[in-house]
Amino acid sequence: MTKTKRLVLSSLFIVLSIILTRLLSFRFNLFGVESIRIGFGTLPIMISAFTLGPGYGFLVGALADFFGYWINPMGPYVPYFTITSGLYGLLPGLVFYYLFKKEVKFWNFAISYLAGGIVGISITPYLIHSLWGVPYAVLIPPRIVSLAIKFFLYPMIISMLYKRVPQLDQITHSTI
Repeated sequence: MTKTKRLVLSSLFIVLSIILTRLLSFRFNLFGVESIRIGFGTLPIMISAFTLGPGYGFLVGALADFFGYWINPMGPYVPYFTITSGLYGLLPGLVFYYLFKKEVKFWNFAISYLAGGIVGISITPYLIHSLWGVPYAVLIPPRIVSLAIKFFLYPMIISMLYKRVPQLDQITHSTI
């Protein structure tokens, strides 16, 4: 795959992530800070990691957060959240590429998703707690429920996309 195609696909995934995160998510504020966001903004980040590789997954996640903030800010810009957004692409990509050798199966996607989902229940609550003092008792339970639901939902969506869009499988198995 050419670098131009990778750039175009990465840009598409960035835009999709921004739209799904900033415009089509439900946000809940606790103690004056956005503490819980329910949406599918990390899905394009993970798909980019599965199709283009962990490095592109990290870049798509980080750039989606960075540009998303400037398009539609939701509070102060905190670079730590840009890094955690990048980890949503890096960690699942590493697991999928190096542990599962890019084998397209539901459980490979599910376990790879779990690698990124751990960021959502560990690093993100830690940052929110450290920066704004929101108690862990408020932050952790909804994230665990979200992780449990998305553990099955995200791999199902990704598996369906891979079956319906054969180009994704071809891109995944091309030399990167």
